[in-house]
Amino acid sequence: MSDLEFVADLGVQWLRRPVPTTPGLAALLAQDALNAEEQAAVVQAVGASVADACATHGYHSMDLVVLHPATPGLEAALQRFDQPHTHADDEVRYILEGEGIFGFLDAQGEERVVCVRAGDYLRVPAGVEHRFTLTAVRRIKALRLFADTAGWAAHYTQRPVGPLAMKA
Repeated sequence: MSDLEFVADLGVQWLRRPVPTTPGLAALLAQDALNAEEQAAVVQAVGASVADACATHGYHSMDLVVLHPATPGLEAALQRFDQPHTHADDEVRYILEGEGIFGFLDAQGEERVVCVRAGDYLRVPAGVEHRFTLTAVRRIKALRLFADTAGWAAHYTQRPVGPLAMKA
């Protein structure tokens, strides 16, 4: 079974959505850090391209997560993200720049690891066990969509796993 089939069997929607090419967006995405005004500009520039997903799945809000080597508390955040967990709400990530690694676990504990890059759109249904880290590139910008931001709190499963990395 391919990685794509494995995650699809878990209910994960993994699509390609080209990143919009609105004026100024590429320059913002090329920056490591973005202030609140710049993040809002990215959300506004990209938001219309995911209006279909918002309408279909009832997502009412969105924001931008920006991680890079100088992000305060990056290592601690990555340690939390790398622990197997679930959410009470869908976890939606539309990767706009950079790359990351998701690990998806099935009920028997088998894990498949996939790399996500700009243009990848993932909808991880509530209750699907997963984890995340950055690749060696150490940067990512991703639009997050929420039905209810409270539903995004991580529920750690305590499943023992090794380091999250792509297989050679």
